[in-house]
Amino acid sequence: MSETFRIPVTEDSRIRAEKQFALQLSKNLGSYIERQLEVSVDGPYAFDFKEVKALLPGEVVACSVSTVDLSIGRTQFLMSKQVAAVIADLLNMGDGSAQFVAEEHLETVRDLFKETVGAYFSEIGKGGGPHHIAEEARAVVMDISPSDFVGSWTVSVLNAGPDPALTIVKITSNELIDALFPPKNLPKKSASGNEGVELIDPMLKKEMSLVMDIELPISIELGRTHMLIRDIVKLSPGSVVELDKLSGEPVDLYVNSKRFARGEVVVIEENFAVRITELINPEERFASSKN
Repeated sequence: MSETFRIPVTEDSRIRAEKQFALQLSKNLGSYIERQLEVSVDGPYAFDFKEVKALLPGEVVACSVSTVDLSIGRTQFLMSKQVAAVIADLLNMGDGSAQFVAEEHLETVRDLFKETVGAYFSEIGKGGGPHHIAEEARAVVMDISPSDFVGSWTVSVLNAGPDPALTIVKITSNELIDALFPPKNLPKKSASGNEGVELIDPMLKKEMSLVMDIELPISIELGRTHMLIRDIVKLSPGSVVELDKLSGEPVDLYVNSKRFARGEVVVIEENFAVRITELINPEERFASSKN
């Protein structure tokens, strides 16, 4: 593969990130097929569409996974239709000999990569990195073109299993890579947006590590209202209680009964969630705590 993609990415953090993803994919595959399926990684390399097209000519199965915050970027997985069929058939407890059928295999492939990206993000968060959530995922059959890769990307090649290896091309937007692994030479930003200011000095960070495993209650407030007792006792199933916020206004997120952030309500796989859009200024939080 190094003869195909000629410009390797040499940053240690990105190399480790690709190996960590390959390990996560191996774990997820193994949990479904109940046997170990090793996944090796070749890369990362600087993205070159012509090289990708040479590796995967014609129609391919393309699976795209985005974060909750779509501005961060996304990861795309490209593979031949036969590779997608083998993977989906194995995950559906087959022997891997099935021929590709879009209606049967696309959804299985999509779910595999969405779950793998989500678990990968979770492991990065556990290791002290930023927390992100994989939200949107889709899988389609398409003939890729340069217009599908507008922007800046990094590519690596995943090979699952030995005989023969199932080749999957992983293409990650550099916006997502920088969000997961911020360049060390960039100045850090304070909550107020001032650059070059450390939010937490080393001594305070060390002290905070002692309390990182303490659980705190988190609540989401959609709104408030005041009612007379005589109106409250009239409430029954089907009654409507009008709140003091308009539809579409940000909701408040409270940590330990103190307002911490604002956000908007979203739905992720039939569950309600809140996408944080604004963190409350630290001075405002501290003032609230004193009160």
